[in-house]
Amino acid sequence: METMRDTLAVPLILMFIAAATIIGFVVLSFIRGTTPVENTLFQIVIAVTGLLGSYIFGKNSARAAALDVIRPHARAAFRRVTTLYNSLHRLSARIEELKQSESNHRLDLIQALVNEQIETGRNAIEDWRDIIPEEVEEIERRSARNG
Repeated sequence: METMRDTLAVPLILMFIAAATIIGFVVLSFIRGTTPVENTLFQIVIAVTGLLGSYIFGKNSARAAALDVIRPHARAAFRRVTTLYNSLHRLSARIEELKQSESNHRLDLIQALVNEQIETGRNAIEDWRDIIPEEVEEIERRSARNG
């Protein structure tokens, strides 16, 4: 996962280029004046770098703020998904035991339904991994340790 410094590097460089261009434009205007073509080029460079830097910085800031809002609730929600997932695995194992002792086609149907729910749980866990990867790894480690 990117660190805050990594996410700030590109927008800060772009903002620095915009600021340096503004300073260069002002200095050049005082020294000799600028032509209409130079004015246009300076304005384009300033606008593009400033807007792009602001957009990237805003996008990164919004993502960080969203994670700060989600993170406290995400751990509990992920634990519930994990508990349901583990429960479905235990149910699946019990159905397999019952299928060994008796031949019943209804058990096959129930097993198929449980397997679909297990797959849904696996997908939900992967969705949480996209949002809060560090917390998912920590909870999975703790779960594996506790057994």
